[in-house]
Amino acid sequence: MPTVVSLLEAFQANFPGLTQLMTMWAYLIGMGAGVSAVLMAQRRARFDGQATIVGIAIRAVLCATCLYLPTAVSTSQETLFGSPTILSYSAGTAVSGQGKIALDAVIGFVQLVGLWAFLYGAVLLNRAHSRSVYDPGLGGKALTHLVGGVFCMNIVATVQAIAQSFGLEKLLNTVIVAGGS
Repeated sequence: MPTVVSLLEAFQANFPGLTQLMTMWAYLIGMGAGVSAVLMAQRRARFDGQATIVGIAIRAVLCATCLYLPTAVSTSQETLFGSPTILSYSAGTAVSGQGKIALDAVIGFVQLVGLWAFLYGAVLLNRAHSRSVYDPGLGGKALTHLVGGVFCMNIVATVQAIAQSFGLEKLLNTVIVAGGS
């Protein structure tokens, strides 16, 4: 009979493949944005009023961000958390062996969702600038996805910062210890 822990282990076994799939999508989005930026620049050269310089620049940045995804993630991590790598962690004293398996799966899933949100935020930012007029609703949503994605990718540091803000470090250390192995 399958247990929750065995289901989480099986789910966690798919994370590397899902991460590679998202990276592949990032490369495809980046190539598409690069081609789109070049075509939009050609339209601008023909004096098309709908092709704005900001739209071309956003697509070029989207192209660079998606094609250099590991560098973009590392840079955003360093900007928000002061460290270019995602924090490692170890289970706290209150976590059993099966709890550690579940904790690994949940943290891995949140990091995977964070990668998806980061990519989706970049695509939304492109859409916000795709028309001749900037769409502030999409721009705000894009920024929220970008920042939230970075926070989710480094969920250990995010939870640690929240715990320190509210004075809950001792409670957090019984469940998860940031910087462990």
